[in-house]
Amino acid sequence: MIRYYEDLLSVHGNHYRSLDWKSDDSQRIRFMALKDLFYFGKKHTQISVLDLGCGFGDFYGFLEKEGLALEREIRYTGYDISPKILEVARQYYPEAYFDIKDILEEDTDRFDYIFASGIFSIRLVEEEAHLEFVVEVISRLYDLAREGVAVNFLSTAALPYTVPADQNKDQYYYFDPDRVVKIAKKISQRYVLRHDYHPADFTLYLLKER
Repeated sequence: MIRYYEDLLSVHGNHYRSLDWKSDDSQRIRFMALKDLFYFGKKHTQISVLDLGCGFGDFYGFLEKEGLALEREIRYTGYDISPKILEVARQYYPEAYFDIKDILEEDTDRFDYIFASGIFSIRLVEEEAHLEFVVEVISRLYDLAREGVAVNFLSTAALPYTVPADQNKDQYYYFDPDRVVKIAKKISQRYVLRHDYHPADFTLYLLKER
């Protein structure tokens, strides 16, 4: 996975295509859905945020532009597994905190709200192994969150009409929303699935038990 993204970086440089986004607009639409997690939690200010698979720190930049970083007094942390990607993030946002971290292998702090955008879209292993990895990561994020977790997924609703004919469908993994709901129910009885903001994408909110 590190090689996949660093190869893109070597081709595209400091550009959203290095993170396998198709456009700035699609990235922003997904971020708009992710930030709604804040409305479900009971803590609204002086909040700690983890952005898992943070890439260039674009979600932090979004929170700043929307005024949420200041309004909610956000303490932002971005974790990624690529040293070269994080070099760019630190150049863009020197005031934010970034670190190389594998949350499945290393201890980490807990956070009020945790976000993960696009981290499950690339499948480099067999399907069942990929799905096991997804469940393991989401369960870990839920354990680390005090208020809730927001994760987005490529949707099977996008197939076949929104996927370009030349795109490697075996590389990108499209999730059945019903299957993701079944995963959610095993982790928390408080969850929301949003499939209204983009035809090829949906977001799952996992909320901590009250």
